[in-house]
Amino acid sequence: MKFWNPNSISSKLTRTNVLVTGIALILTYLSFIVFDLISVRQNLIYSLDTEAAIIGENSVTALTFDDPQAAQNTLGALRRSPHVISASITRPDGSIFAQYRRANLQTQITGAQANPNQRSDGWSENGSLLVQHQIRFGGKLLGTVVVQAETTELLQRTRQFGIISALILFLCFFAAILATGSIRRLITGPLSELAETAQLVSREKNYSVRARIPRSKDELAFLVASFNGMLDQIQQRDLALEDSHFALEQRVRERTAELSAANKELEAFAYTVAHDLRGPLQQIVNVSFMLKLRLAETNDSEDSGLVEKIFEGNRRMSQLIDDILNLSRATSTMLDRKPVDMSEMAAKIMDELRSENPERQVEFKVQRGAHVIVDEGLIRIVLENLIRNAWKYTSKRDNAKIEFGMRPEPQGSVYFVRDNGVGFNPQHTDLLFQPFQRLHSQSEFPGTGVGLATVQRIIARHGGRVWASGEIDGGAEFDFTLPQMDSEKASEVNFEGRVA
Repeated sequence: MKFWNPNSISSKLTRTNVLVTGIALILTYLSFIVFDLISVRQNLIYSLDTEAAIIGENSVTALTFDDPQAAQNTLGALRRSPHVISASITRPDGSIFAQYRRANLQTQITGAQANPNQRSDGWSENGSLLVQHQIRFGGKLLGTVVVQAETTELLQRTRQFGIISALILFLCFFAAILATGSIRRLITGPLSELAETAQLVSREKNYSVRARIPRSKDELAFLVASFNGMLDQIQQRDLALEDSHFALEQRVRERTAELSAANKELEAFAYTVAHDLRGPLQQIVNVSFMLKLRLAETNDSEDSGLVEKIFEGNRRMSQLIDDILNLSRATSTMLDRKPVDMSEMAAKIMDELRSENPERQVEFKVQRGAHVIVDEGLIRIVLENLIRNAWKYTSKRDNAKIEFGMRPEPQGSVYFVRDNGVGFNPQHTDLLFQPFQRLHSQSEFPGTGVGLATVQRIIARHGGRVWASGEIDGGAEFDFTLPQMDSEKASEVNFEGRVA
């Protein structure tokens, strides 16, 4: 990990420690320098004040008897003081009584004189330090001693102290940097290992790896332990999911095999039943036709009516067989999806109904553009059932209307077949799509009750849904959805819609 990487915790900790340590050491360094300078100055003032007091005590006699020479000799004792460069004793009127100057001075200085505006604790003037002390005897002011000392040595001592302190500061700062590195490793080391472990788990999806827990019992150790505990839970969950997934796959395979076998048996049964039933039915039709021919010679109307009932029952049985076969095909046949124009298909079915019943006048509307990708054969069964139902249940209407169209919705297009026929009771809507359930009697409207169940299964196999709405004598509407056509495939297909 790079030391100055601005995004790393290590560099942030290092910069923070360096900044804090540097500020603390600099403030400490300045404090020591100022403290030393003030202390040395105060000590020098104290020393000069003491010497001035001694000079003053020894000069009382000289001032009393006006003996400048004696005072001069007393001031001469200051030559032993290395700091003093000059001194003077002044009378109360400010005139010089006696004066001392260091003999080896290279520069010219002005003699120290009393300053009544300054306190006796010293003041600075022209780079020198001056201290004055009043000479009193018997409560009377006899004069003032003023001692002048140079500050060069004071500055040199402060400079030396500053250099030594700077060296100490540098050593302390270097030691702090080393300590920062150790602290950084203690903090960021576990975090880096934790981040690497998390990255490894995320990249390889291997929840068996674990991060090393630090020896220290601190927040980092708690964080790493919590992370490892989370990995334990995820690993256990994945193992449980794998076991459940394996069991579910096994159960699905078993159920699929059972369902496939059942579908094959059902399909075989349906075709067998249809084939076995059509033979006897055909014999019944043949016998009934022969009876009809013989009865035509006798003009027996009662027996002829019975024969017609046989023909009608035969037609109903044939229709029921066809519906059962369609229902079986709807649930077992593999889907062969391809582009289909349902608008064109609906129009063709309506043409067939008109040709079968030319006496009926029905207004039929088809909306263009119902393009889908479906199994063409199965979707034709859907439209035939819905449109033929509409045709059947509008048979008692003089102004019968049937409409096929679609409307857009957020989830996709909804296709519908709408009529103004007899409708149905909306409380019984749930019975419409159940096999062999009918809401009208056979005498009113013939049928087998299988068509809508077949519609529901075909739409469900295509991934859609179907529902109905209606009222008694208020018509009915059957709606259904289908998967949307892929735009690229739709652009490759040329549909020719037709409106009847």
